[in-house]
Amino acid sequence: MLILVTSFGILTALVFNGGIADFESSVYAAIIKYRSSALTEIMITVTNMGSAFVIIAVTGIFLALPFTRMKFGIPIAINTAMSAGLNVILKIAIARDRPDILRLVGAAGYGFPSGHAMNNAALYALLALIVFRWTENNKIRLSILLFSITVTAFIGVSRIYLGVHNAGDVLAGWIMGMAVALFTDIMWRLIQDTHQKAYSFDQNKERRK
Repeated sequence: MLILVTSFGILTALVFNGGIADFESSVYAAIIKYRSSALTEIMITVTNMGSAFVIIAVTGIFLALPFTRMKFGIPIAINTAMSAGLNVILKIAIARDRPDILRLVGAAGYGFPSGHAMNNAALYALLALIVFRWTENNKIRLSILLFSITVTAFIGVSRIYLGVHNAGDVLAGWIMGMAVALFTDIMWRLIQDTHQKAYSFDQNKERRK
């Protein structure tokens, strides 16, 4: 987590001093050379998969199902709220405008870090972390890891393709999203451990009586 936060700080400094501008231009040029009407429709669909509505819906499903509520739903809900709130704070604090290029979809507000990239990285990184502890089945672990990486990557790339974010915005979003997921995972495990210890203490106290 410390490495991720430090990387975000370095990336932010590069954005402020223009050290990442050439990289962002080259990434955008490499992506849009494949632009077509068909690919644009695909990218719009992909970017919609990473919308706040979808993230809230996924979180709601995990919360609604009794057998996923404690293990997945509550930590994912906390994670989602933290990521969304922190993203707003960072955007206001850094105040980087969105790229002045052709935009294929509407987008308002500041661009750094990308909300789509950050919130989805937080969601799917935490999902992978929980699944890795939930099962020792390597096929399931690998499947959820590949799914999480693929979805997060494509959503981020779609934001660059559609002209609403620079590559640096997306990279920053991925980095901070993973940091939030790690923080949520650590805090949730500490809460569970504390609760378990308190419960065990009460049980032992009752038996001694």
